[in-house]
Amino acid sequence: MACSVAPAAPHQMFHRVIAAPHQMMRAPSPVAAPAPEEMQLSDLDWIGHLGAGGFACVSKARHRRTGAVFALKMSFDDGPDMEEEAKVLSRAAGSPHVIDCHAMLRAPGGEPAFLLEFMDAGSLGRVMRQRRGKGIPEAALAEVAAQCVVGLAQLHSRGVAHLDVKPDNFLANSRAEIKISDFNTSRILYGGAGEHLQVRIACGTSSYFSPERFAPNAHAGPHGAMAADVWGLGITVLELFLGRFAVLADAEKTTVEDLKQAICHVGPPRVPDEAEASAELRGFVAACLQKEPTRRATVPQLLGHPFVTRRDVEASRRALRELIVETM
Repeated sequence: MACSVAPAAPHQMFHRVIAAPHQMMRAPSPVAAPAPEEMQLSDLDWIGHLGAGGFACVSKARHRRTGAVFALKMSFDDGPDMEEEAKVLSRAAGSPHVIDCHAMLRAPGGEPAFLLEFMDAGSLGRVMRQRRGKGIPEAALAEVAAQCVVGLAQLHSRGVAHLDVKPDNFLANSRAEIKISDFNTSRILYGGAGEHLQVRIACGTSSYFSPERFAPNAHAGPHGAMAADVWGLGITVLELFLGRFAVLADAEKTTVEDLKQAICHVGPPRVPDEAEASAELRGFVAACLQKEPTRRATVPQLLGHPFVTRRDVEASRRALRELIVETM
């Protein structure tokens, strides 16, 4: 998505330090982060641009006094979605497979800025694109699936649905840790008294929509919203295995109507018959991509799926770490 014009560019908010391209994804040395109440934008050195979307730009920044490195997400406005994102990040705090938010700051114009954990390998989408059409081997993919499922379990246990599950929203580091990120469209599922809320699910990236999300003004309760996340996970795992978009060959150039036709009126995406894939991988993808949300696997069921539980944890983690480092 195109980046809107921000009130001020990130490097105009704080001191700028130019980094060479090869330094942009370099892992920082471990240092203690300053306390949130000590954080100010003026204390940060801008290192470089990491990415942009329709709601915000993300930069790499270093805290001048401590040397701690962060990803700084600066919003273009201060709308209700930003308030919801702040609440989601607060609820998810401390979850090992959800990106950490160290502080919420304010730009001079009042726009919110989130000081986030920096992941030196970028997104799984970036890792896949660096492989230029080659999918991720099963050993590494099993570790990816396991960590992504745990991340969703941690998020759902806090009463939050992500609603934009895709490779670009899972971040990785050179230690082969994967964490879910980007909560622009995420929604809190329960009210203050524990009541089930109906949340809008027709939001996010349409190429990762489950069939029910194409309904006009689609809303769902907690179980339906979580089921939408499971579909997105299934498409993510299939896409990483194939090394390309899973629904249509070039989803970036197709219309929403094309995607709706492919997702709602054709059989669910699956691992191709001719692909060299285990029964466990095929079963995992199929369990996620049931078109009827009530028949879709739940996240607790996926935690116990053979594709996750039968992997050689040490070998899978090593394979993933080697693959990630190769792409950095």
